[in-house]
Amino acid sequence: MTTCPYCQNLSSYYFTIVSRNFYRCLTCDLIHQNLENSYNETVATYRENYFDRHSADETEGQRDRLYDHILKLIARNSEIHGVRRLLDVGTGCGFFLVAAKRSQWATKGVEPSIQSVEVARRHNNLDVLHGTLAEFDENGQFEVITFINVLDHSAMPWLEIDRARKLLCPGGLIYIRFPNGLLHSLLYRIAKRCGLSTSLRKFLVFHSYSFTPMYIKKLLHDKGFVRVTVLNSLPSDGDPHNLFRNPTLAFYIKRLLYLLATAARSLSTSHILLGTSLEVIAVKRTAQHLAPPIGTPSTN
Repeated sequence: MTTCPYCQNLSSYYFTIVSRNFYRCLTCDLIHQNLENSYNETVATYRENYFDRHSADETEGQRDRLYDHILKLIARNSEIHGVRRLLDVGTGCGFFLVAAKRSQWATKGVEPSIQSVEVARRHNNLDVLHGTLAEFDENGQFEVITFINVLDHSAMPWLEIDRARKLLCPGGLIYIRFPNGLLHSLLYRIAKRCGLSTSLRKFLVFHSYSFTPMYIKKLLHDKGFVRVTVLNSLPSDGDPHNLFRNPTLAFYIKRLLYLLATAARSLSTSHILLGTSLEVIAVKRTAQHLAPPIGTPSTN
């Protein structure tokens, strides 16, 4: 047993992968390592190593369809009129912001990797801060803030959500995409019992934290968000990490899994989420959300 870094309640041992022990909180359902890393150490890792290790799926266009999907999802859930300002956290080389600008968004990004920032500024002509979300001081300036495969890498993701809430205008939207921690951990535990963990491990994703639907809903509700909706996320195209050794095969396998996950969610009335990645969209709580409906009887 250990202590959950988010809610400070007990977490029980869950599994071990490549000498990393993971625990699952018995209260908030966060799956986490027993981390010693500081916030600054985590930021330094992404300043120095992100571009070489993780930029291929951006620069090769393998997320273009995903970015269009995200922008359409935001548009469907937004009540924004007039000026539309979007901040992308961990924006990488900025290709999501390029897509957002085409859709008439006024965009800004924040990214700790200097190599990625240089690509975003010089090649994509974007306004991107080299740094972290904590260094932004434009409170209440954005209608939408996005975290696309970023939040589960953070040393303290709950602080990132705190900061995002302050940066959003009243009624603003937050969008988060992350690996489905519940599915990946379940598949790994099953594979380990069957002696297949080594073969399956390369297809599964485990970062500092693995978010489950229960945890991400609790986190957002705790931090002042309402209308929290969790969905299976459209997969990216291609195979940037050479898992299948055939980009076409990877595309069709990922699409098939997405269709099956979508069907499972529909048939279970949104209770079963089997997507390899999930996405969540929520609205910053306002005084209007706290007020009782018109016509509610007084309790005085």
